[in-house]
Formats: sequence, structure tokens, C-alpha cells
Amino acid sequence: MLLLIGISVVLLIYFYFKKCFSFWKDRGFVYMEPSIPLGNFGTVGFKEHLSDFMRREYNNFKDKGPAFGMYLLTNPGIVITDPELIKEVCSTSFEHFHERGLYVNEKSDPLWKNLFTAGGQEWRDLRAKLSPTFTSGKIKMMFPIVAEAADRMADYLKYEEITHECLEMKEIFASYTTEVIANIAFGLDTKCLGNHENEFRHITKNIFEPPKLKNFENFLIFSFPKFAKFFNLGINSKHVIEFFMATVRDNMEYREKNDIRRNDFFQLLIDVKNSDVGMSFDEITANSFIFFAAGFETSSNVMSFCSYELALNQDIQDRLRTEIEEVVERFNGEITYDGIKEMKYLDMVFNETLRIHPVVDTHVRKCTKDFKIPKTDLVIPAGVTVMIPAIGLHHDEKYFENPDVFDPNRFSDENVKKLVSHTFIPFSEGHRMCIGQRFGTMQIKIGLVKLLRNFRIFPCNKTLVPMKYTPNSGFQSALGGMWLKLEHIN
Repeated sequence: MLLLIGISVVLLIYFYFKKCFSFWKDRGFVYMEPSIPLGNFGTVGFKEHLSDFMRREYNNFKDKGPAFGMYLLTNPGIVITDPELIKEVCSTSFEHFHERGLYVNEKSDPLWKNLFTAGGQEWRDLRAKLSPTFTSGKIKMMFPIVAEAADRMADYLKYEEITHECLEMKEIFASYTTEVIANIAFGLDTKCLGNHENEFRHITKNIFEPPKLKNFENFLIFSFPKFAKFFNLGINSKHVIEFFMATVRDNMEYREKNDIRRNDFFQLLIDVKNSDVGMSFDEITANSFIFFAAGFETSSNVMSFCSYELALNQDIQDRLRTEIEEVVERFNGEITYDGIKEMKYLDMVFNETLRIHPVVDTHVRKCTKDFKIPKTDLVIPAGVTVMIPAIGLHHDEKYFENPDVFDPNRFSDENVKKLVSHTFIPFSEGHRMCIGQRFGTMQIKIGLVKLLRNFRIFPCNKTLVPMKYTPNSGFQSALGGMWLKLEHIN
């Protein structure tokens, strides 16, 4: 009897998975063959990074149709490979794909209800409130705060006790961007460089390098959102939530009590709160948090990869340094906001870094109502997660000749005109394009300019060639750290 029950249970489970895994076949899509019980993502986060997985599968399916199906456990997802369809998803048919479909439980984690995760009318209202804070004029006002932190980074690297033979640059860049974002988003002078015990730096590591148990919990949350909601689970730990809530409350009360104003993002949010538009305390906290979380980790990784490519391509590094010195000389020896905007080759190097190493390697949307793919009989059903593989497009030889070669000239004025639309998408595209792009770009460029004016960058005996990514990192990150050699320029 027990044997019969056991066999029945096994058969029920088997047919359950067979039914779930017939989703894409029943709808006529090409798809990855899934494995019970993990679907197609069994290796991601353990043996390989998502970007390695997505690039490989993009290449396997890019010539088999505009999109292909896959499964996260039993949940169906679809990967878009056709630039025209990407345009539909991001812009033309945005009403079908306006949500990211990410898990939000504001009761347990109020930090996770922000512009990045919001959808529908809530997203539109937040975007309208926040967009004025990211104009070029507002970003320019923040330039001195960023430049001061970049100066501290350069001065720190000049200390005699620091060996330049082999430095882990990711931690240095992460400390720099933490200082910048903490100052801009919360008005805090954190002094992270050289201070590994700094509380703010410790908190950032807790967010992006959580303990294994928290990593597993977050995997369950994203895989079984209904289950997570039932048990009131949140993405961030209680300690992280309490830290940011207290930080915002204390700083807001201090500024308002002492009538203090600063040219930073936090002040702009306070101004919105006090305007006719209005903004709640939870909204200010959540959006300060996402500005910080999105801005520090992505920027530090871009700086790491850019330094890496410059170390491996000394001719490009020399040309970039020459441009920097020429522009600085034109601006009376000063590094200015307008001067950095004139550094065209710097912009080309920046874009080529993002092409080869798109820190956000896959953009995610959710189909909110059935969408028929133009010129086909295929329909993307409502509720399905849609993935846009920037990493695959950026390395597709159809759009970028010799895609693994670091060549900034791809982004010269003449060559940019030849780019196929929606094949270079480091910040996504359309209505949900990254709102903080201008600020992140400024932060990265200032840091690189200060670094290159003071140091030459070389590979060392611990530099990864070829590059390998940390499997369980949320963003692309060099496996074992970004180890490089610096030589001071006298």
C-alpha cells in the first residue's frame, strides 16, 4: 500500500512538472529544454554568472526566432533576441510591458517599494515626482561633492604605506562610490576609503554580499512570491531596513530643524515633500535607498572594468590621458563639469566598457496583457517575465564586429550613426530607462579622470585574463576581485 502511494506521488509530481514545462511548446515558441525541478537556471549563481548563461543561450537561439522560452523552476520566462521586438517591449507597446514584475512586500520591507520596483500608476506618479531631480542642471550642482570624494580617493592611493604592485581596485572604487552616494543620497560624510570597519560600507556589503542563508531566502522569494507574501518575507534584512529608516529620519529632522540646505539628491526629495506634489517619509526613504543601492555598486563595477581594459590596452590608456590633459588645460587647469562633457574619447571608452561589460546584463519586464508579436502568430501571455539580454546583443558579431575586442572607436560620432537601434542598451531603453544615468555617468567619469591624472594602470600577476565573473553576484563582478597595478605619475 505504501509503495503504491509512493509511486502515485512520484507520478503526480512528474506529470505536474511535465504540464508546467509544456507551456512554451503549447504556444508554438522555441524554448530551452528544462530539467526537473530547477527548470533552466540550475547552474546560475552556483557554477556560472547570469551573464555567462544568458550570452550562451542568446547565441544558441538568436537565429531561431524573435524570442525563446525558458523556465525559472516552473515559472515561464521569455528572452527577446530581436532588436525590433525589444523596441516594442521598451517603447512602442509599453502599455503591455510597463511593469518589472519584481516582488514587493512593503509591510516587511518598505525600502523595496521604490521607483525601480513600482508599476502602473504608482510608477508613473513616482517618475513624475523624481524626474525633475535628475535634470542636467541639478546633476551639475552635485559636481563639487563628487569631485571632492574623487580627490580623496586619489590622495588615499598616494599614501606611502599603500603598495601599488597589486591592488584590489574594486574595493577602492566601491569605497569611493559609497562615499559619493552616501553624501548625495543621505548627506553623510562616511569616509570609507581605508576604513574597512565603516558602518555604511559594512551595510552596503550586507546588501550585495548577504549571508548564504539570506541568499537562499531571496531565491525562494523570487521563485515563490505568493509563498513569500504569506510568510511576510522581505528582500532586505531587518538590520538594513532599520539602518536606512533611522538615517533618513535623523538627517531630515536635522536639516529641517536647523534650516540647512545642500545641493544633493536628499535635499531635492525634501523639497518635493514640502511642495504641492508631496512625498511621504517612506517614499523618501525607499527612493534614497534605491538611488544608493543602484548607484554605488554599478558605478564601482564599471570603474573596475574600465580600469581593467585600460590596463590591458596601454595605447588606449595613453590616448585617453592625453585628451584629459588637453581638456583640463583648456579649462585653466581645473577639472570641471563642462570640461568632462567635452572629453569625447572618455565617453567612447566609457561606452565601450559598458558594451563589453554591461553591469546590468539582463533587463527585466513583465507582460501585463497578452501581446501578439508583430509579423508572427506568436503571443506572449500576460503574467510572463520578459528578459532582454543586453550581454548577448552587445557581443553579437552581427551588430559589433570582433565583439570581444575592446575598441572605443565603435562609439565615434561617425560609427554611432551606424549602430542598429536597440542593440546597445546598457541603461535599458524607453520609458523605464535608468533615471540616474546622468549622475552615474558623471560619478564614474570624475573618478576615472582623477585616477588617470595621477596614475598609470597596469595588469599584475593576479589580474584575470580572460575575465571571469563571480557566479553569485547580482551584477557582473570580477571573480576574486579586480587586481591591478598602479604607477604614480610624478
